[in-house]
Amino acid sequence: MRVRIAVPATAANLGPGFDVLALALELQNEVEAERTGEAGISVDPGPGAPPELCDPARNLVVRAYTAACAELGAPADGVHIRCVNRIPFRRGLGSSAAAALGGTLVAAALNGAPWDEHSIIDFVSGLEGHPDNAAAALLGGLVVVTPGAPAVTMDVPEELCAVVFVPDLELETALARRVVAGAFTRADAVHNAARCALFIRAIATRDWPTLRWAMEDRWHQPPRSALYPAMPELIAGALEGGACGAALSGAGPAVIALVAGAPEAVQEGFMRAASRCDLRGRSFVSRVRNFGARVDLSA
Repeated sequence: MRVRIAVPATAANLGPGFDVLALALELQNEVEAERTGEAGISVDPGPGAPPELCDPARNLVVRAYTAACAELGAPADGVHIRCVNRIPFRRGLGSSAAAALGGTLVAAALNGAPWDEHSIIDFVSGLEGHPDNAAAALLGGLVVVTPGAPAVTMDVPEELCAVVFVPDLELETALARRVVAGAFTRADAVHNAARCALFIRAIATRDWPTLRWAMEDRWHQPPRSALYPAMPELIAGALEGGACGAALSGAGPAVIALVAGAPEAVQEGFMRAASRCDLRGRSFVSRVRNFGARVDLSA
């Protein structure tokens, strides 16, 4: 039996929606697995993967697979897993969520697990520590996650695309999350709650100019700018290039801009801002992917 999983990159928070909002992008990772009939688990981490991921014990796809098998009461041995990595590692584009979801879906598919979407999101969130990227990767589109309730998703109109700037540096998610703890006031909470609602309305009604204000954040981006001083400059550069709105993607360091016009001008705005900050990196353009992970199972 062989299974192939395709899991999209995701951009979380989108400004005000810390641990609440996320959307799926066209860029995707793939995980292929097949039963070998041999002892143990072998892994090919794929091109571009850090060398330590050759070790099954340190590979998040394998760790998620074995954890899911344990949850299902199924044996994990006798499987070879191969990864194809297109999502940049440790850049705030959901690479860890893609790995955790990919491994979980491999276990579910190979063992015929009757898990529903809510159960899968809950399980992967337990591995990740937060549900937003996992929900967007599984469901696609724009997702809103609420503790204790199923995640909801909505399609994003095709005329809106994302331009993402990916710098040549890493920002540790755990550190980026620690600096956020206790860093907001009641006024900040009201500001972000209002803008979350405004963001969803703007997407639903195609009110693209409103995204400029709807993607403003006063909760997690200000403290993270101490770790990543170029972030405000990159956001400003995207807006100068004509973006509807822009924000840090997840914990960063990638920055995402939502664009209803010419994406090339926004890419140029990103690059000018990066040059001012003496920051190297690249940008890419992506549609929002209005469908989530795909599973292909064959004998």
